Amino acid sequence: MKVLLNSWMREIDCAAIDQRGIPALTLMENAAVACCDHFTAVFPRNRYPACLVLAGKGNNGGDGMAIARLLLERGYDVRVLLLARPGDLGPEARTNYDRLLEAGAAPGLVSSAAALKKALAACETGETFLVDAVFGTGLNQPVRAGLFAEAFRAVNQSSMPVAAVDIPSGLGENFPPAAGVHVRARITAALHALKWTHLNPDGSPDCGRIRVVDIGIPRDLEDNDRYYMRLTEPGDFKALLARRPRAAHKGEFGHALVVAGSAEKPGAGILASYAVLRAGAGLCTAAVPPQNRDISVLAHPEVMTLPFRNPEEVNARLDEFSCVLAGPGLGVNPDTLRVVSMLLQKARSPLVLDADAINVLDGQAPLLCGRGQRPLVLTPHPGEFARLVGKAVRDIQQDRLHLAREFALRQGVYLVLKGHHTLTVSPQGRVWVNPTGNPGMATAGSGDVLGGMIAGLIAQHYPQHALELILAAAVFLHGYAGDLAAREFGETGLTAGDIIRFIPKSILKINDFHSPFLAG
Repeated sequence: MKVLLNSWMREIDCAAIDQRGIPALTLMENAAVACCDHFTAVFPRNRYPACLVLAGKGNNGGDGMAIARLLLERGYDVRVLLLARPGDLGPEARTNYDRLLEAGAAPGLVSSAAALKKALAACETGETFLVDAVFGTGLNQPVRAGLFAEAFRAVNQSSMPVAAVDIPSGLGENFPPAAGVHVRARITAALHALKWTHLNPDGSPDCGRIRVVDIGIPRDLEDNDRYYMRLTEPGDFKALLARRPRAAHKGEFGHALVVAGSAEKPGAGILASYAVLRAGAGLCTAAVPPQNRDISVLAHPEVMTLPFRNPEEVNARLDEFSCVLAGPGLGVNPDTLRVVSMLLQKARSPLVLDADAINVLDGQAPLLCGRGQRPLVLTPHPGEFARLVGKAVRDIQQDRLHLAREFALRQGVYLVLKGHHTLTVSPQGRVWVNPTGNPGMATAGSGDVLGGMIAGLIAQHYPQHALELILAAAVFLHGYAGDLAAREFGETGLTAGDIIRFIPKSILKINDFHSPFLAG
């Protein structure tokens, strides 16, 4: 499923009109029908007999007025408030305004916050829902003052549940939610596709439950390399989960090397190494300090060990491995930098750098260059990425899509920028947005498990499958394993070990996954 920037959505909308001959008014009516179907399913007339529609002057307002007419036809008691003058309406919005007049439901004009508050107070508490159709994707700057800001505050202060058309008014893709005032919705009907605004920088809580609704735009209009962002779905990587041949042996599923752990933090390497095997790799060797060998073997005897004191001892065996993961628990020190530098120069198989292997590169970005065709994967969380690019964490969170993509393109690396809706970015600039995971996964060792899963899947499936697809699959399955674990244990006490335990089940139950953004 594509995730669209607002400008892309406008291009696709225009293409549907100009190239496919679908009238703009037809698309608006389709959107109204789809929204009406969704809203009435959530707010049935026997529970919510009344609806208040708040409409703006643009196409979003036109959608809202068409929805109002359809709700009237379905027996709802509907009142429409227009935050604009009729003369300022766009052509399609004006047509739907006139249709409301013909239906005997003339919109009321709101020119002050006091008038809106009075209208809200007049609604029957607990029996009315509000349709937010003010801005949609048409907002380029935050709403901080004036009528709209006061209107949105009044809506949020009321007890009325809100159904947003496309995007809650006041949210935008170029600024964070906290930059201004915006409507907080209980549900949102995303027209045609998810927008980046829904997700960045995690605007989704203020969207409530998001559902993508079909408005009749042909899907093939999205088949353009310019639209580089998509939401990962199980169908994208089903080939990675195919049933294995009955005569298979462990050598066919890759051998991953995990260079991780230290005397102070042995657990990170233990978690990452076991996650490699749980993700399906045939073999895993953990390169560990000599003092960690016994604890590693006792923790998981399935993992082989390579005790080492200097990078040369690891270098001597690099050709044995189909993937190398380095970083979890190594510590930020000169020894770690020497190991990472050696791996960047010598490792011929895909190299995954996580945690401290990224932290030691602070000010050492030139080391990332020069790997040529040998794939390099970086898996930072926002703090690690901020240090890597010399920015504040706040700046990363507010513009993570463009900063992550710019970095991957410039450095020629694969980047997995962790967080809610983790981003996987290819060196060509393609972006995969992850839909799985939960707050319980914000726990010690969760990132180490993801690093191990990435290495385990790369060891099995590269180069037969595209590396970006393998990475997106690993991120998806990691989040899905966490979701399955949370269903059994809850989020509060979730541990990294719980995530590992559910990795096999995340693969076994992949067909049970239901997108949070699609009905059904």
